[in-house]
Amino acid sequence: MQSRLRFLKQWVRNPREIGSVTPSSRFLTREVVDQIDFTRARHVAELGPGTGVFTQAILDRLAPDGRLLAVDTNAGFVEHLRREIRDPRLQVLEASAERLDALVAEAGWPGVDAIVSGIPYSLLPRPVARGILQASRRALGDQGVFVGYQYSRMLRPQLLDVFGNVHYRSVLLNLPPAFVYTCRVGTPSR
Repeated sequence: MQSRLRFLKQWVRNPREIGSVTPSSRFLTREVVDQIDFTRARHVAELGPGTGVFTQAILDRLAPDGRLLAVDTNAGFVEHLRREIRDPRLQVLEASAERLDALVAEAGWPGVDAIVSGIPYSLLPRPVARGILQASRRALGDQGVFVGYQYSRMLRPQLLDVFGNVHYRSVLLNLPPAFVYTCRVGTPSR
């Protein structure tokens, strides 16, 4: 309940920055995290982690030698994650996801194997959304996967343009219902 209240409080403060008034359901979380092959993913980035629902789910599946970089512009969420999730595999940064490729390089990583994005792209100016997607593509390795969840279908054309492919599924057991977009590097267009 505290997580929901914290999330709602941040939404009231920054409604143009947060895409939902409530954290994601376990159904949405499972659908997103199931898109990642954790047998090979060692470097994972999370964009817009919020209160850490996906952060914890990723850490639960991430190998002991894996690393998770969580990037958010919301100082309240960043502080919450740093305080509440004490895992040496997790690094939380207050930064713009438009710099993801640079942040990955600064962390000393060769690239990322997977990106989970909860950023509400429909609330962003189009050049900013495109900048985040392009930085994500540059950060991904040759077999990387980008998984984004949204509450509208508006992101699909931008993903096709940047990644060349996109698959999406609806998750109705979430408030509001959500779409999960998956783009795999090296996969032909669909």
